[in-house]
Amino acid sequence: MYLKITIGLIIFSFALPYLYDREQVIESFFRNAPDKLKKFSTFKEYEVKFADRLRNCEDALLDEAMGLAILSCDVGRDKWNTVMGNFHKEVPSGALYIYDYSNPDLSDDEALKRLTLADFPSGDTDFHPLGIEYYMPTSTLYVVNHARTGSTIEIFRLSVSSFTATHVRTLRHPLVHTPNSIAAISDMEIYFTNDHYFPVRKSPLLAKAETFLAVPGGSVVHIDLTTDSARSVAHIPFANGIAVLNETTLAVSSSSKPGIYIYAMTKQRDLVLQKVVRVPSLVDNISVDENGKLLIAGHPHVPSFLTVSGSRALCNSEKQKESESEVCKVRAPSWVGEWTEDAGLTELYQGLEYETSSTAIRDAKRGVGIVTGLYAKGIMVWKE
Repeated sequence: MYLKITIGLIIFSFALPYLYDREQVIESFFRNAPDKLKKFSTFKEYEVKFADRLRNCEDALLDEAMGLAILSCDVGRDKWNTVMGNFHKEVPSGALYIYDYSNPDLSDDEALKRLTLADFPSGDTDFHPLGIEYYMPTSTLYVVNHARTGSTIEIFRLSVSSFTATHVRTLRHPLVHTPNSIAAISDMEIYFTNDHYFPVRKSPLLAKAETFLAVPGGSVVHIDLTTDSARSVAHIPFANGIAVLNETTLAVSSSSKPGIYIYAMTKQRDLVLQKVVRVPSLVDNISVDENGKLLIAGHPHVPSFLTVSGSRALCNSEKQKESESEVCKVRAPSWVGEWTEDAGLTELYQGLEYETSSTAIRDAKRGVGIVTGLYAKGIMVWKE
């Protein structure tokens, strides 16, 4: 009898953190429903820009020295999303853009330019960018491409002056199976996340079970591009965003658990878990500003996000029927926060003016920030 009770208590003690995480996620279904959502903003001002030119921008990064942002956008995500499981036959390709946020005197046409993909094998006919990373010393641009022929990591050399990304190589590897986000250590050494163990395009039911049960099937992979030697160095439920906090610390977000995993990087590039930072939203991408603050963007209400993801192709279609219009009124809120070791978590924004926040970046010196939205029109630009 005592043995059974002891075993039961041991099992419960191990299960308690998992049950707590699941309870927090389920509780947010009710707390953060669009009609009950607590809206707030710490921004001095903000606006949605380029709503007529940009859609579905998932990731973004900054070149603060030049006052430029690089945007990863995919108008085809409504119909083609290898993470959420939308696979239509005819899908337009995505694109990369450069936005000059530092010069307010520029017109919108002058401030936003689409990058030309030079020497890219498929031209721009099978380009579905997700996570991007930029190693400035060598102008190396890394792009996760969820192409119809299979997911890859594409490597470009970026010329800002000519708005051209010249293709260098395509990285294919058995460990590049569900790539999502990239963090560069150098121009020939990166970490990247695989969001799932089971790719949704091959095993949709197992992939969904992995997501909703928060199974740690996602991974962080280190790869040396001089030899293409790669190995998994961490496993996380729905590993998503990744960012280098400093020379010895890496942060990785989970989109199944409401948290950020903080790792110490060893000299051998292994990862040692230091802590998990809990946040009140399922996290998408993360970034680090020049003051070392970790910026976090995510999805505070999963049901509305899933509704938007599943219906956006219909809602943007000319064939939309009147009886289906109600689902098209559903809006998925955005959430943005920041974290430091000393100050902890600070919530910056939560609202419906801009939907499906996936990345937040900030130029601290200029006091300008940008939020991108996975299924949103345009980008949200804030000032502090």
